[in-house]
Amino acid sequence: MAIKKQSFMKGVFVIMGSQILIKILGFIYRIIQTNIPQFSDVGNSYYGSGYQVYTFILAIATMGIPNTISKLVSEKITLGDRRGAHKIFKTAFLVFVSIATVFALSLFFGAEFISNTILNNPGVKYTLMALSPAIIFVSMSAVLRGYFIGMENVSEYSKAQIIEQVINCVFSVIFVLMLVGNSPEIMAAGSTLATTVATSTAFLYLVRYYRKNRDEIWREINKAQQFATESRKKIAKKLISYAVPISFGSVVSALSGLIDVVTVVNGLQKYGYDIVTANAKYGILSGKVDILLAVPLSINVAFSVALVPFISSAIARHRKDEALSKIKYSLKISSLIALPCTFGLFVLATPIFQMIFPNAPEGAYLLQIECWLLFFSVVCQTITGALQGIGKLAVPGFAMLAGTVVKYILNVIFIPIYGEVVPAITSIVFSATACIISAIVLFKALKVRMPLKEVILKPFIASALMGLSVFASYKLFITLSLGNTISTLISICIGVIVYAIFVIILKILNKDEIQQLPYGNKICKMLKI
Repeated sequence: MAIKKQSFMKGVFVIMGSQILIKILGFIYRIIQTNIPQFSDVGNSYYGSGYQVYTFILAIATMGIPNTISKLVSEKITLGDRRGAHKIFKTAFLVFVSIATVFALSLFFGAEFISNTILNNPGVKYTLMALSPAIIFVSMSAVLRGYFIGMENVSEYSKAQIIEQVINCVFSVIFVLMLVGNSPEIMAAGSTLATTVATSTAFLYLVRYYRKNRDEIWREINKAQQFATESRKKIAKKLISYAVPISFGSVVSALSGLIDVVTVVNGLQKYGYDIVTANAKYGILSGKVDILLAVPLSINVAFSVALVPFISSAIARHRKDEALSKIKYSLKISSLIALPCTFGLFVLATPIFQMIFPNAPEGAYLLQIECWLLFFSVVCQTITGALQGIGKLAVPGFAMLAGTVVKYILNVIFIPIYGEVVPAITSIVFSATACIISAIVLFKALKVRMPLKEVILKPFIASALMGLSVFASYKLFITLSLGNTISTLISICIGVIVYAIFVIILKILNKDEIQQLPYGNKICKMLKI
C-alpha cells in the first residue's frame, strides 16, 4: 500500500525528529519577537493569553481527534477491515469539521466578551479573532493525521507539522515586523494570524497526499476481506464515545493553561502591579519559560502518539507482554529525556536567558522553579498514551482535573500574596498530581509494579552528576573570560558527554533497548556489549 506501515521505534523517531525541528522553529520566531522592543514581554502576554484561550477551545473542538481515529482505524486494520477503517475516516471528517466550525464562529464573534469579561484584558480581543479560523483547519488536518497514524504511518503527519511550523515561523516574524509602530496587542494579533495561514497550508498538504494515494487505498480496500458494515450513525456515536474521554484530558490540560491566563494577571494586580507590569510578568512565563520547557515536552510527544495504535493493536492480538514491554521502555526513555533537561535548565537558567533574550533577559529565576515540572509532564505524556492504548480513556483527564483544581485554588489564594513565583510552583503541583494518579491507575490495571529504580532512580543520578559537571564547567569558563554565550554552549556540550558516560556506567539501557535506538547496533559494537 502507498501509505506504508512503520515500526514502533521508527515511528517514534520520525515524530521525535519532526518535533525537535518544529520546536526549534517555534523557538526562533518567539525569540525574535521577544527581542523586538515594541513587542517584548507585554506582547508575549497578549500572544500567550490569546493562545491559551485558543488552545482550550481547540481541545474541545478537535475532541482528541488524532488519537480517537488512530485507535479505531488501527483496530479495524488489525482485523483486516480496511473498508471499515476508511468509513471511520470519512464519517469523522463530517462530524468533527462540523463541530469545529461552530466553535470557530463562536470564538470570532465572542472575542470581545471573552477578553473584556472573562480575562479582564481587552487587548487580547484581536488575537482571538485572528486565531479563530485556524480551529477549522486544525480539525480537518487532525482527521487526516489520525487516519495516517492509525495505519502506523507517521511520516506525513510529521511533514505536515514541519510545513505548518515553517510557515508559522516565517509569517509570524513578517507580520510582527510589518506592524512595528502599532500597539503590542495589534502586533500580537498579527503574529497569531500567521497560525491561521500555517494551519491552512498544512491541511492542503495532507489533502494532496491523500489524493495522491486514494486509488491505491481503494485497491487495498477492494482486496480486503468483507466485514459487516456499520452505519454512519453508529460510527459517529462510537467516535464521540471515544473522543470525549480522550479529549477530556486535552481539555483539562488546556484549562490548566487558561487558569493562568485568568488568575495570574488579575492576581498580580492585587499583588500591587499595574496592568502593564502584570502583563509583562505573565509574558515572561508564557513567552520565555514555557517555550524553553516546550522543547523536551514536544520531543516526548512521539511516545504518546506512537503508543496508542501500537498498544491498541497488541491488546487486540492478546499480546499484553508486548504492550507492557513497550510501555516500560517508553517510560525509561522519557525519564532519560526529561531529567537531564531539568537539571540543565536549572543550572544554566540565567546564562540561557542572557544568551537567548539579550534585549529582555529578566525572569530566569522563574525558569529555575518551573523546570522541575518537566519530569512529571514528560512521564505523564507517555503514561497517557499507554492508558489510552489499553482503553482507560478517561483516566488522564480526571487525573489532570484533580491537578487543575489544586492549581486554581493555590493561584487564587497565593498569587496576591507572593506574586509571580506562585504560578511557576503551581504548574509543578498540577503536573505531579496528574502524573502520580495516572501512574497508579496504569500499573494497577497492568497488575505490575512500576520499575522505579530503572525508570527514575538511575536516570536521576546520571542527570544530577551531569548537572554538577555543567555548573562547574560554566564557572570555569566564565573565570577564563570566555564570555557567557561560549561558556554556556561549551558547558552544554560537556554535559551531554558526561551524561552519556554515566548512562553507560550505570547500565540504564540494556543491549536490546540500545538496539532499538537509531544506529543501535553500531552503538552496541562500539560499547562491546
